[in-house]
Amino acid sequence: MSDDDDLRLGGAPPLGPAGPSPSLEDEERAMRSGKGGLIAMLGAIVLLIVGGILAFVLSEGDTEAYETLGRNVNGIKSEHFDGFWHCVFQGREDIGTNSDLTRELNERATTGRSRYGAYLQRDCMPKVSELETRLRALIPPEDMVALTNDLIAAAEQLKNAAGDFVGHVNGLEGAYDEDAATDQVRAVSRGWFDYKNAHNAINTAIRDHIE
Repeated sequence: MSDDDDLRLGGAPPLGPAGPSPSLEDEERAMRSGKGGLIAMLGAIVLLIVGGILAFVLSEGDTEAYETLGRNVNGIKSEHFDGFWHCVFQGREDIGTNSDLTRELNERATTGRSRYGAYLQRDCMPKVSELETRLRALIPPEDMVALTNDLIAAAEQLKNAAGDFVGHVNGLEGAYDEDAATDQVRAVSRGWFDYKNAHNAINTAIRDHIE
């Protein structure tokens, strides 16, 4: 068979000279290159996982601080703010407005006079004094400091106003005069109102962080 016949039958062309075989060093470099890419990819995945876990832990810790503040603020209100008014109004729970508060204070002072003042001084004032003390002991998250200070200021205002009213009633030698006690009663009413508003404001802010 001639060379032409071999080409027509589709025979493979003659092989040229073989190229140089890869050296052992070349093969090791190729293997190391592949492993390096895999290691880098695995490292990136590990960093993402660790970062996600860290972010979750920090988020949980952040939420816990607000939850703790909320429990403390509401516990203090229940024990000392609500406890003070429960004492002042001798168990009555339906004081819902400034007008209710003013009327009830005047009625009790009119009836009890200095005996009512002595009762307030002995049994009720320690509760409102402790209210301010407990609030000052709180350690809130940084963005809750201003609202906590507002709550403390309202508690201090209420304590001072209540002290002035109690001193007025406690010093009575005769009948209680509503007109003469107007300023003191108004200040107590303002303290009650401002504390409730400050308490609602900090509770709203806390809920925004934990919901």
